[in-house]
Amino acid sequence: MDGDELAKLRKLMGQFQKLTYEAAKAGAVTDLSGEEQLFARAMQDHMHLKHVHNALEFADLREEAPYEIQFEGNLVSPLAHVAVHAAVKGQIEQVPEVRKAFEQMVATGTPAHHAEHVLGALLSELMWETSRASGEEVPVKAKGHYDRSIQKLCGDSAFRKKMTKRFGGSHAAFE
Repeated sequence: MDGDELAKLRKLMGQFQKLTYEAAKAGAVTDLSGEEQLFARAMQDHMHLKHVHNALEFADLREEAPYEIQFEGNLVSPLAHVAVHAAVKGQIEQVPEVRKAFEQMVATGTPAHHAEHVLGALLSELMWETSRASGEEVPVKAKGHYDRSIQKLCGDSAFRKKMTKRFGGSHAAFE
């Protein structure tokens, strides 16, 4: 994809994000399609965070510029965080194993939003390994690791505790 195409795509994404954000602010989430509703619900969960609010409030004005902030020496994207939450919400609704892992974490004391962070971290690892793959073996291995981790969240309290501690519930980067 060349620079002009990428700029056009980012501009369209900014417009989409702004429209979805406006629907979320207006309480019109049910007027959106299924995937848009997931994104809008994830937005609503994070609107109180300064950098998420700014990224969404000015999404249509950024045009081709991504909204990224420095946190602990890294560039992070508040909108990528929101998108991962939307993906996890979709998995909880549509994938029984993920729903079971989520429900088990919540039933054993993990706040729902924190449980989404744990599931989002696992999903992000899977996506990262898959995107870096040069052959078929790596995605299969990464998917197997992901599936085993989801299963262990359901039945292994020590693993669940370790993952809850490893992937915290903080939003310090976006406040």
